[in-house]
Amino acid sequence: MKEKMTSGEIAKQAGVSTKALRVYDEKGLLKPVGLSEGNYKLYDKSSLIILEKIIALKHIGFSLEEIKSSLENDDQSSIREILEKQLEMMNQKIYELQKSAKCIKSALARFDENPDWDDIADIIKKMEMSQGADERRWYAEEHAADGIEWYEKIFNSLSFEENDTVLDLGCSYGLLWRKNWERIPENFNVEGVDIHGNWADDLYRYLEDNRKTLPEGSDIQVIFSNLEKDETWEKIREKKYSKIIAHYLLSYLHDDAYFIKNVAQVLAPGGMFSVNHYGEAVKEYDFWEKCLTEAGLDISFAHKKRDERRQADVEFEALLSESFDRVEKIALPGPLVFDNAGALFDRVLKKYPEGGKYLEDNRDAIEKYFETVLLKDGSVAVDMDSTFYHCYKREG
Repeated sequence: MKEKMTSGEIAKQAGVSTKALRVYDEKGLLKPVGLSEGNYKLYDKSSLIILEKIIALKHIGFSLEEIKSSLENDDQSSIREILEKQLEMMNQKIYELQKSAKCIKSALARFDENPDWDDIADIIKKMEMSQGADERRWYAEEHAADGIEWYEKIFNSLSFEENDTVLDLGCSYGLLWRKNWERIPENFNVEGVDIHGNWADDLYRYLEDNRKTLPEGSDIQVIFSNLEKDETWEKIREKKYSKIIAHYLLSYLHDDAYFIKNVAQVLAPGGMFSVNHYGEAVKEYDFWEKCLTEAGLDISFAHKKRDERRQADVEFEALLSESFDRVEKIALPGPLVFDNAGALFDRVLKKYPEGGKYLEDNRDAIEKYFETVLLKDGSVAVDMDSTFYHCYKREG
């Protein structure tokens, strides 16, 4: 190999165009090492090594900006670290594309005869919310501090009995039943209601394969129907139910009052309705406010968030009290454990997206507090709870 090469020679050696070399030069990725007597750019053996690295990184999905950063920090990152980081980023992109594909499939599955773009936008929005709920569930499982499955806790709180007739509204993937399959009582009947094109389709198939293993006299069915349509409720009103469940559903609906009113009409006397919404999570807000204050931050954004959530709770409890004789607030514990400052900081961002920029600007101070105070013994459990409302109709 020649000691010095022109643009054309190094381009031919590496299998790229001279135009690509000009771009890499303009972006600061590969500068010539000198000029010939005829004022042609010259490159050497080290230039070829850099060019081959640029080609390799570009081929596996790095942007030119990411390649430049990698070249500038070459001594600080091993090839393994670079590739592992890129693989993680690519897996995330694949996951995002898969989510988008599911949204499209969901929209196609729910087409009315003459859909419009408002319908499609609403379907995709709700599918994205459902995917977000799945991610939160996986996140909670990853960080669970007490080792108790979340849907086992919910099942315990509902005091199911033999001969219960249960209406599961927005049944989705049916985790309440799948995670407690061996605990389902005899003579226990569930009707789950949801729309086609989401996880309820998977539950339907699961039940087809596993229904025979249910206890004697028990059954679980999925009814595909839209809970925002009058005709759905006309059909539901043909029965009364001893227990009605609507967990992680209200954020998908347009009219909470319409939904609650219909639920009250089909709940049997002496029955119980269990529902939740994203209101105030007292213990977790207490925890983060204390941490951020001790880290020296202005937590006015956190106070605003708490006030908003508290007001949402007040309004929701008032709505429930209009339709039910008694409303009880149930807090189910769900502590999460963290062993590094980055994961703790990510959790803070999840709880306070409105304060995201301010938190990012103070990230160093916050993570230093986490490392020196919260993680001084290796890990920390954050005490959290989730609020459910148990609503009762008087007997007789």
